[in-house]
Amino acid sequence: MRILIMILYALLASATIAAARDDRPIGMVETVSGDAYIQRNDQRLAAQPGSELFLGDVLSTGSNGAVGVILRDDTVLSLGPSSETRLEQFAFDPAEHKLGMLLRVTRGLFSYVSGRISKLSPGSVRIETPVATLGIRGTRLVARIVP
Repeated sequence: MRILIMILYALLASATIAAARDDRPIGMVETVSGDAYIQRNDQRLAAQPGSELFLGDVLSTGSNGAVGVILRDDTVLSLGPSSETRLEQFAFDPAEHKLGMLLRVTRGLFSYVSGRISKLSPGSVRIETPVATLGIRGTRLVARIVP
């Protein structure tokens, strides 16, 4: 019985550590011009330089807006006017071989410069749009998505 309690305690401790790891920011807003927002759960926050970004956040810009972000793996993402992108998946733990990213771009102008995830694990970065899915293997990309 004592061993079972110790095993349960160890599992609970490791689950707590894993949950805390999932709450870490995946990036940060570097530049903002005009109207730019971060949609997080039910909150719409004004994007400002230094704002932390988390998994599931949606970045959006108004007709006069632009935002530039740097993700934890040094990926650079920029959105132009009237754009929207969701940070759907992000895993950057090279020591554990957990590498991957999924960005969902629903509208607007965006640019992407590969970070370390695509260099360490080619093919593990995807950008989805309403009409196509792009597999990124280390590149620079600029695209306009018209709804």
